[in-house]
Formats: sequence, structure tokens, C-alpha cells
Amino acid sequence: MNPIEAQAALDSMAEARRELARSGPKYPLWRHAAFAAVMAALVLGQGVGQPWSLLLLVFPMAAVAWLVTDDRKRYGIFVNGYRKGRTLSVTTLLLVLMLGAMGGEIYARSYGLGLLVKLGIAGFAFVVALAMSLWWTRVYDRELLKGA
Repeated sequence: MNPIEAQAALDSMAEARRELARSGPKYPLWRHAAFAAVMAALVLGQGVGQPWSLLLLVFPMAAVAWLVTDDRKRYGIFVNGYRKGRTLSVTTLLLVLMLGAMGGEIYARSYGLGLLVKLGIAGFAFVVALAMSLWWTRVYDRELLKGA
């Protein structure tokens, strides 16, 4: 392949990324909320005893499998959040915040704090995960548009 053909191929890939950003999946709010519910359930699972903590691990993992399958069926793709690029910093921040919320749940369980406190921490995790999911999507779309 000569340099002109190679550049044409790179340009074609960049245009395909921009087209994906323009016309690709625009996830509805329920999709972001479903992701946030998964994260909140995983967080809450750290604050409750058995058998609830096991159920709050199994059901969210099944929901993740369903979301991946649904995305692939509905949109033709599933984009992993742990990908290189500008979105990785958003994913890393989300991970740190969720680990902090899990730490709060463990603290609440260890010190016998009430269910309302634990639900409050999980509610906070839901709101944060919802906001981060929306932000992640914006960063991803901008990255595709710029061809980075």
C-alpha cells in the first residue's frame, strides 16, 4: 500500500467515526438510568448482609449482560467504558466515586447504621452514575467527531 492509499484509508476511518458520532446510537434516558441502577445496586450490596448482598451482585451482573445484548441488538454495537481515549478519565473518576460509595456502605454496615443511610448512599451512587453516564456519552461523541 502506498502512502496515498494509506492516508485515504485513515481518512475513511476518521469519517466513519464522525458518522457514528452524528448518527450512531443516541441512548435514551432509560438506558443511562439502567446503568445507574446497576451501579447503585452494586454499591448497596456492600451495605447489606446475606442473602441480599449476593442478590445485589447476581442481578446487576445479569442486567449488565442484558444491557450489552440489548445494545448490540438495538444499535449494532456495544462500546466498553474501559477503552483508551478521552473517556477513560471519565470512567476512572466513576470507578473512584463508586468505590468511595462502596466504602461508605461498608462503613454503614460495620457501624450498624440504618437502612435509610444505606439507601441514601445508594441513591447518591445512582445520581452520580447517571450523571457520569451522560457525561461519558458526550465525551465519546466529541472524541469521535474530532477523530481522536
